[in-house]
Amino acid sequence: RLSRSSRGIGSARLSVDRQILLAATLPNPSTTTTKQPPTTTTTEADLHMVQNLSQMAVPVMAPNGCPIYRIERGGEVTWHGPGQLVVYPLLDLTRSPYRQDLHWYLRQMEEVIIRTLHHFGIHGTRDEHDTGVWVKTCSSRSSSSHHKIAAVGVSSSRWITTHGFAINVCPNLDYFDTSMILPCGIEGKGVTSIMEVWKEQEQEQEQQ
Repeated sequence: RLSRSSRGIGSARLSVDRQILLAATLPNPSTTTTKQPPTTTTTEADLHMVQNLSQMAVPVMAPNGCPIYRIERGGEVTWHGPGQLVVYPLLDLTRSPYRQDLHWYLRQMEEVIIRTLHHFGIHGTRDEHDTGVWVKTCSSRSSSSHHKIAAVGVSSSRWITTHGFAINVCPNLDYFDTSMILPCGIEGKGVTSIMEVWKEQEQEQEQQ
């Protein structure tokens, strides 16, 4: 199964090595220096070099045909694709009303998700041990009644946030098949979506 221990050295990163990129965008050494404000020039050859570097990143393919990418965020392996609402906030946590605290920031994102789900008639909760937002369902996809409906993964550099969260609206949940992927590295818990929860709510109403 896909997890932290089986990513493989061939897995591609979504970003090219920063040092190589910096070297590729530096001015040509033969460029004449004048008394002008410092600038960074990029020649056509530099752009070609960066393009070649990005093309070298060939992703490993999962058994279900999905490409696998290594990225620079917290958390474990997960899936992103059609039917998800992916939110990627870029915030400066040094500015008010934010805090220089990634744990606080993560909890604030969970709160945004919980309130959003409430607007659509779904009761989302936090988990004592695992990040993300969870709902109680009767899904046959897992023996657990605790299913993740939104995943959260954050990173930051100098308190500028990157990455964010993904809410499962109506994705194909087969991509979370636990025989191939251990979503977020969490054992014994399932994955659901807004659409799946709505279906269960309709069934419950029909049975009443």
